[in-house]
Amino acid sequence: MINILLRSIITSLFIALLFALVLFFLNSYLDLNSLQYYFLISLFFCIFLSINSAYLYFIKIHREKSNFKSFNEIELLKSAAKYRREFLGNVSHELKTPLFNIQGYIETLLSGALYDKSVNKKYLKRTIKSVDRLIYIVQDLETISNLESDELSLNFNKWNLKNLINEIVDQFEIKVKDKNINLFQDKKTTNCNVYADKERIAQVLYNLISNSIKYGRKNGEIKISCHQSDNICLVSVKDNGIGISEKNISRLFERFYRVDKSRSREQGGTGLGLAIVKHIIEAHQQNIKIKSTLNRGTEFTFSLECVK
Repeated sequence: MINILLRSIITSLFIALLFALVLFFLNSYLDLNSLQYYFLISLFFCIFLSINSAYLYFIKIHREKSNFKSFNEIELLKSAAKYRREFLGNVSHELKTPLFNIQGYIETLLSGALYDKSVNKKYLKRTIKSVDRLIYIVQDLETISNLESDELSLNFNKWNLKNLINEIVDQFEIKVKDKNINLFQDKKTTNCNVYADKERIAQVLYNLISNSIKYGRKNGEIKISCHQSDNICLVSVKDNGIGISEKNISRLFERFYRVDKSRSREQGGTGLGLAIVKHIIEAHQQNIKIKSTLNRGTEFTFSLECVK
């Protein structure tokens, strides 16, 4: 049901954008001001999303009610309904921030700032940044939806893990310079080949390293290593950053969960990165673990199948 609602949200978002384009081209005939323009777009999005979600929801509820066999099933349905409400609330909150930013900057530009050379480029760049954030959220939602519904097929191949780690480390060269973080691969790393989806494991490494950089200390370090044990290769991403308290560790892989909400949003991201990591590793029939000490650092360790 969550996957159906995700598609409903994504569909509604893109239809609202199309509606916005239509209004934009018809605006010369309709003579709408900016507030009326964005009010109609927001209203159209909310109405379409509500109708679409309600229709899918009641169909699902009807089907589930027809198959009730015990009190336990009713309790499970109540729990699922609560989860859906919380999930929709989180999605709406994540989408609302970039949408309102886009709305604010465009309204300012339409009100005259478009012709002010001292601010027009700055506001346009900020608008693009918010659009990019919106795209990242939608892409991550689609990814996690496909992973949960088994619609995303994995492309298993034999490849060298050490080489991939080097490639990913190189991608963060500029980001680590900004915080003067020493990102490196352990010299004792085993040169092993693994049997996995290379693109998805690259995504896992990228998300984990990105997370370590966001919450790492200036002048800190992040060490990536892999060591073979029989037919299993253990990959570690370890930092000496701010760390995580024990009470929060069990919830880190939940979608949209943030230990410090205000700090996390300032750092960027969608709140889905670690959830995607967990789903990808579990889709490989492997495990991921966390060790962390507050104010001392965090280590993520996951396993992969080794091959000769």
